[in-house]
Amino acid sequence: MTNDEAIVETCALARELGLTGASPRVIADRSNLVVHLSPHPVVARVAMATSATRVGIEWLRREVDVTRHLDGHGVPVTRPSAVVEAGPYERDGLVISFWELEALVDAPLDAEAAGRRFADAHRALVGAPIELPEWGAWTEARSVLERAKVSGAWTEEERARVERAFERGERVVESARARSASFQPVHGDAHLGNVLTTARGPVWTDWEDAFIGPVEWDLATLTSRRTLFGEERDVVEALLRGYHGPWDRELAQDLGLCRNLQVIPWLAIFAERDPSLLARMRARLEKLPTARRYRDP
Repeated sequence: MTNDEAIVETCALARELGLTGASPRVIADRSNLVVHLSPHPVVARVAMATSATRVGIEWLRREVDVTRHLDGHGVPVTRPSAVVEAGPYERDGLVISFWELEALVDAPLDAEAAGRRFADAHRALVGAPIELPEWGAWTEARSVLERAKVSGAWTEEERARVERAFERGERVVESARARSASFQPVHGDAHLGNVLTTARGPVWTDWEDAFIGPVEWDLATLTSRRTLFGEERDVVEALLRGYHGPWDRELAQDLGLCRNLQVIPWLAIFAERDPSLLARMRARLEKLPTARRYRDP
């Protein structure tokens, strides 16, 4: 389905829910299509590339539950809409949810504050009464890997390299529970693109990948681009200074391999809609260690 078709379906659903006279304005177009339904303070998030692999709506229902829990505990996160029922909804093959419009500001991210708020989120999620899958992102990566193998994005040599690295990643995951002080709800996709600079300060968004695992997964995700490519270094280091909570740096380093292995198959799938992503995929693939460089956890 094209973006224009998805917007038409989203506006039709909004009208059925009582949100009349909406004029759609695209805010973001990545794995999710994010649309402001102006003049209402409502944002629709439409799963596009992710819905090609994820079946059903449970993953977005979990996001609504997690953000409501965090908001109720005073942690600044994107909030489910209070103007219309947030959903999620299934509509003509789309999965759609509705969110409160954030007042974005044109200013640098207060990275240390973002780190403090991320630590607050982790603390608030300990023991949260929300049903989440264990190791959801990694378990899902295995199934995405199978689809990526037949996507045509990889050469045979690249496919074999990814499969060998997955074997190593499995050993890291198996070791993680014993090595971490935490095994709890985590964000699951905690990169800098999921922190908004708003009138409320830094706001963590996009909790759809939340799962039960060690907080080191989130720290590995956060530091991935710095570790692999030397990017985002100053911002990430400031964010880590603000993050006050126990975490094992060696485990986070090892989980960095798993994070990279999670992203690579997804990029192969997303490239079916946007072939320019193949270059990013191959840049990450080149960072996979060779067999000689593996270190057992």
